[in-house]
Amino acid sequence: MKPVSRAVDRLLRGLGIATEVDRAGAMDRWAEVARAVLGDDAIVTRAVAVDGATLIVAVPTSAWAAEIRLRQAALLDRLRAAAPKSDIRAIRTTPTAH
Repeated sequence: MKPVSRAVDRLLRGLGIATEVDRAGAMDRWAEVARAVLGDDAIVTRAVAVDGATLIVAVPTSAWAAEIRLRQAALLDRLRAAAPKSDIRAIRTTPTAH
């Protein structure tokens, strides 16, 4: 780790917001994780929030919600690899706002 990134990491931890920043990083990685597990059509899903250790994902249909529930373990494995400090332990879906 570079000296500046270590200093930023210490600052974030000192402020008590490091975990929130790490979890926001999981939101940023959702698109690549979803495509890797669910295929290119997963572009219709979108990480919209984090609630504790739960990633909230907007989905356009109940079929997408069901698919994410069925493949949650694989999605979480990929998410942990992509954003290891995020400690995301669950995925919850919500309907896409129209």
